[in-house]
Amino acid sequence: MRIDDLTERRIKEAASIVDVVGDFLTLKRAGAEYTALCPFHQDRHTGSFMVSPRKNIAHCFPCGKTLNPVDFVMEMEGLDYPDALRWLAQKYGIFIDDAPKFKDIRPSKPRPPMPPPPPLTKRLWPLEWVRRFKADETDTFIRWLYTLPWDDAQRARLPKVITNYGIGHSHFVDKNRDGTRTAHDFTIFWQVDEQANLHNGHFMKYREDGHREKDKDKYPTTWIHARMKRAKQNPFDEDKEEASYCLFGQHLMAVYPDATVNIVESEKTAIIMATAYGAPRLNLWMACCGLGNLTNSHRLLQPLIDQGKRIVLYPDKDGLEKWKKAAREIDYKRLTLYTDHLTQWWRPEDGEKADIADIVLRMIGDHQTNDEDMPHRLRELIKENPVIQNLVNKLHLKVIK
Repeated sequence: MRIDDLTERRIKEAASIVDVVGDFLTLKRAGAEYTALCPFHQDRHTGSFMVSPRKNIAHCFPCGKTLNPVDFVMEMEGLDYPDALRWLAQKYGIFIDDAPKFKDIRPSKPRPPMPPPPPLTKRLWPLEWVRRFKADETDTFIRWLYTLPWDDAQRARLPKVITNYGIGHSHFVDKNRDGTRTAHDFTIFWQVDEQANLHNGHFMKYREDGHREKDKDKYPTTWIHARMKRAKQNPFDEDKEEASYCLFGQHLMAVYPDATVNIVESEKTAIIMATAYGAPRLNLWMACCGLGNLTNSHRLLQPLIDQGKRIVLYPDKDGLEKWKKAAREIDYKRLTLYTDHLTQWWRPEDGEKADIADIVLRMIGDHQTNDEDMPHRLRELIKENPVIQNLVNKLHLKVIK
């Protein structure tokens, strides 16, 4: 008889790697973890086989095995996956109709709660890296920015925006599995908070047309901590430290403390909007660096909420529903979800994944190519929503009567 999904989940949630391994091996406490002799090879060093209650896995460094409770029972008892689940169900008193009666299983005894493991430390990086890896006009992303259809005021503003956001550049060489080497030139979007702590850096490979390279094997989008681990330089202990993140552009809150904070998904969008709008004393543009970074973790916004900032979210078209849900969950009175760019300004040619920067750049381009429909449509939109006149003014557009 097949074990249903609900019962399988109950078994996995109940099974403790410490309990299960402790049925077979002698465990010794080692800080927040346990250690033992590995049963899968001739092990003479007690510290080589680690059992982690936090991760609920056992790992042997010499032989490379990583096992959860089900895997461990399968290996030790020679059982297939369903019978290993039945073995654990019997141990933890979870009823299954057709479960065989295994012998010599010690029922799980209530044990005093273990003290929680010490909290992980956020890993910060030297702020000096922002200066050392500063991008210049040779960076592909920055070269692309200068090709956009800016007016004179926006083009004059662009160098200051690039400086304010501290865009970086990195050149490194990776060794491939076949022994060859691949050179990479990446744009770096640094994440620095208002206390000048460098939390992370987002490495992206751009093409001449302003789009990212999509071949993740050849050009992996990565972060400082992943880059360091891959290069075997300054890696951190994942059992004691964890990667730290903040909003891209968050450091500007120290310079413009009274500004409204506008949150977009990508760093590129933040740069474009800061250039198009200007006036950072009134409006700052920051990026959460990915759709899931806002929907899965509200901690990114907590520093802004703690300071009572006014926050406006500008979702991408394909992320609207997820950001609506996130806004409800955050439940902050000074947070607004702005959607006019999607409901009133968006056109099919902008694409189903368009963000506000895509739409604004298209509008600027339409104006500069004298699209006959653009003035007429703008007049209609302004009549429907006078707020759009603010956009027209800030982008230095002219509505032809």
